[in-house]
Amino acid sequence: MLEPKNGELYPLNPVRVETAFSRYPIHKLVKQKNVFIEIQERDGDGEVSAKWEVSYNSKHGQPGQLAYKVDSLVVNRRIDEETRPLPKVIKLGSLRDIATETGTNVANTNAVKKALFQNAAAFINASVKYTGSDKEEYSIEFAGTRYNIVLTGKKLPNGIKANAVYIVLHDLYRELLDRAQRRPLDYDYLKELAPAPQRFYELLSFQMFAALKNERPRARLLYSEYCTYAPQTRYFDYDHVKKQMFKVHAPHRKAEYIAAVEFREMTNAEGRPDWQMLYTPGRRAKAEFRIFTQPKKFIPVKPKRELITGAATPAPQPPAPAQPSDDPLVIQLCDFGITESKAKDLVLRHRIAVEQQIAAYPYRNLPPEQKNPAGWIIAAIEQSYELPAAFLEAKRRTDEIQHGQQKRAAIEACQLCSDSGFRMIKRPDGTGTAAKKCTHDPQTESQYENA
Repeated sequence: MLEPKNGELYPLNPVRVETAFSRYPIHKLVKQKNVFIEIQERDGDGEVSAKWEVSYNSKHGQPGQLAYKVDSLVVNRRIDEETRPLPKVIKLGSLRDIATETGTNVANTNAVKKALFQNAAAFINASVKYTGSDKEEYSIEFAGTRYNIVLTGKKLPNGIKANAVYIVLHDLYRELLDRAQRRPLDYDYLKELAPAPQRFYELLSFQMFAALKNERPRARLLYSEYCTYAPQTRYFDYDHVKKQMFKVHAPHRKAEYIAAVEFREMTNAEGRPDWQMLYTPGRRAKAEFRIFTQPKKFIPVKPKRELITGAATPAPQPPAPAQPSDDPLVIQLCDFGITESKAKDLVLRHRIAVEQQIAAYPYRNLPPEQKNPAGWIIAAIEQSYELPAAFLEAKRRTDEIQHGQQKRAAIEACQLCSDSGFRMIKRPDGTGTAAKKCTHDPQTESQYENA
């Protein structure tokens, strides 16, 4: 749980999710029964403006809570880690990897496999409009499944045997993923939440972000719309509504994503009871908005996951020394309102401190009405302000991920060792075989004979 510490918040771990299909439901989040998913949205004239229907394969069943976790925590994460345009084939990892990431017992790989097939077999019949990353309006007529599954040992489209679980994206879905706008969510927070509160977070985040952006005191979500898009059972008496939503709200109150909730009773067009739910943003929601709306240069970049080729990621080369007038640090300092001459002087005398304080700035718990950011950042650099714990934790995590990614890329590129990074060799004294940690260096490994 992300808790206050020394006046700051722990860092957010963003995952960016497309805004076209993600607001519509695919999974049932109740355990007892199958859920009928069919949505029609109408414009001001009563005409159907969007259609969304989901049917499932009777052999695999309707995708449920675990399938939802697989989609939201694993598939979305892998898609986010890829550059655009997306590859058609994306690696998810082993069944055990997926079980770990979804909080499932690693021995329960059969349940993970079933969830994967449920997602892959969910047939979507949709006609929706969405806004692209270029701010243009697009529409899509989609009738099919979003992706296919290739399990370990099966053949990929290029004929290579899969060394893990992969998804093969439907062409129209891949086009939508490339084109649609994306919104950030806190990945670590998603992982902590049970399915119903997680889905609530995904839906409310649209409204919460808009409220904070437009400086409105509260975000609004209609109860009937929440039940439709979650999907959840809809009630028509306040006692059931209050009890149902209390369980959904509880983890978000505890985490300070929402500070207060108000229900306003109303009647819908059919004369049936409904409630407008009003949410006061909490400290977590404000922190998300502040960090997610910082310029992209301030947000740590996740390392790219190597996929089918298995080629190792080249080690980054140090940039050639830039001329002072072209130095990106000078440009970034000028963005704070510092004069170019002062920025050049700071970079010349305190280059490392400049890099650290600029990178740490989004993690400071500074008031949004900060009047003099230029003066503040100058003082931070010249007086070596202590770096916030949130920034140091984010940097540690990023370094750890990069190290792990480089290690995994080296293993995947190596022709000698297994997926675990070890190889079986004959003992030099001829007494049998042994498992040896591979160095991935052909010259070093040539000293040993494969068992």
